[in-house]
Amino acid sequence: MSFPVFIAKRHLFNRHKIGYISFISIISTIGLAVGVAALIITISILNGFENVIKEKLIGFDAHIRLRLFNGQTFKSSDEIANLLSGNPEIQDIVPYVHSTVMIRNKAETDGVILEGLTEEDIKKTLDIQRFLKEGSVSFRTEDEKEGIIIGRKLAENLGAELGDQVYLFVLHSTSKSSSRPRVGTFTITGIYESGISDYDDIFVYTSLSAAQNIMNLGTEFSGFQMILDNPLNAGKVTEQINSELGYPYHAMSWQDLHANLFEWLRVQRFPIIIVFGLIAAVAIFNIVSSLMMIVIEKTKDIGVLKSMGISRKQTGRIFLIEGTIIGFAGTVLGYLIAILITWLQNRFSIIALPDDVYFMNQLPIEPKFIYYLVVGFFAILFSILATIYPSRKAMGLSPTEAIRYE
Repeated sequence: MSFPVFIAKRHLFNRHKIGYISFISIISTIGLAVGVAALIITISILNGFENVIKEKLIGFDAHIRLRLFNGQTFKSSDEIANLLSGNPEIQDIVPYVHSTVMIRNKAETDGVILEGLTEEDIKKTLDIQRFLKEGSVSFRTEDEKEGIIIGRKLAENLGAELGDQVYLFVLHSTSKSSSRPRVGTFTITGIYESGISDYDDIFVYTSLSAAQNIMNLGTEFSGFQMILDNPLNAGKVTEQINSELGYPYHAMSWQDLHANLFEWLRVQRFPIIIVFGLIAAVAIFNIVSSLMMIVIEKTKDIGVLKSMGISRKQTGRIFLIEGTIIGFAGTVLGYLIAILITWLQNRFSIIALPDDVYFMNQLPIEPKFIYYLVVGFFAILFSILATIYPSRKAMGLSPTEAIRYE
């Protein structure tokens, strides 16, 4: 063990008793640990929020939707399928009907968005089976009546249950040949719960033929839903489609459809990290103050050591080692706190959230190794930098001035 390391350990850790210097060193270490843990957990929560929302949106929506401007409808799927068949990113292309309608059950009425797809296609584009809470993904009842799948929250608002009969009212027909309101009778065959209120409150699903019939579309449809091999490439593929097809076609990715939500997440990330980063910054200042207290408290000792021949470089190295020890110990302790809190939350869901507001029922914490690595690196780095001023003060002490009044 080198001489500076020996002196640094004696300053920070007293075997016989916890003195004032040891106490403030412990406080500085704990403060840094809290700052490190807070910053790691904060970044992990932001990452968890974004990943959970992405997972739900990707699982409960098509990756790309292709429509026509001015509410026009497609008459055939062959042309689009041929145009886009050469794109290796696109896995499936399915036609669908999309329209706003009124839904009624007994005395309760609400406005919803009706989407019509075949049973095979809805299983391709929406992971609806995963979110289904009651019933099945079926658009036909045993007695051959038209079936409909609605969200649980909508079912609660309507006072409807599985097997109940509901009515859909189309107040404006998509077809120009008729302007009379159209009414359809449907039986609830499934109730889903995605945790995203924008869907659970509004979207209802039925068969493509039933949606075409109630909208008086004949064999026409509103557009296409596309599934990609990699959903994260939806933005790039959307640009390619819009560039290739041009007007009157208009493709939108799942990121475009929820741009406001992701912009909110992006805007929130920076200030939140700054606020919790200030906790770690305060801990760094605590290290500076604790090392300065050591310099003041150990002035006589430093003077004696210098009179015995210790160099300025060795004096500075003592405080550099002390700062490194505090930084390393605080970082490791912060890691342990972050790991413990993450495990407790993910295992026992200690912090619950209202799913109608946050799209999830518990606080998500999804850490990555890189978070620990970056935060720990900067915590130790700034702990070392915090030793510069105290080290310079100690190096500048004159032996005669230090021990004159002792």
